[in-house]
Amino acid sequence: MSTPKKALVLIWIACLVALVLPGDSILITLGRIVFGLLVIAHAIECFVFRRELREAPGELAGHLAQVFLFGIVHMQEIRSGAGEGSSD
Repeated sequence: MSTPKKALVLIWIACLVALVLPGDSILITLGRIVFGLLVIAHAIECFVFRRELREAPGELAGHLAQVFLFGIVHMQEIRSGAGEGSSD
């Protein structure tokens, strides 16, 4: 897994923690807002890149899941040829 993907996993985890924690501190609120923005932005990316993902080698469902989690980072890997089976 590439370094940008690892960073995004950490961001997702932090946002998920903020989502389930009780309270309304500024960090929890910020984490919830970022979570919502990530979901919206990455869902839009799945829609925008759907044609390119269909043509990419590998399974469409796997690519959609990775675009939903990693967004443009995964698209850059697909375009560079590292998106399928990469062990970075």
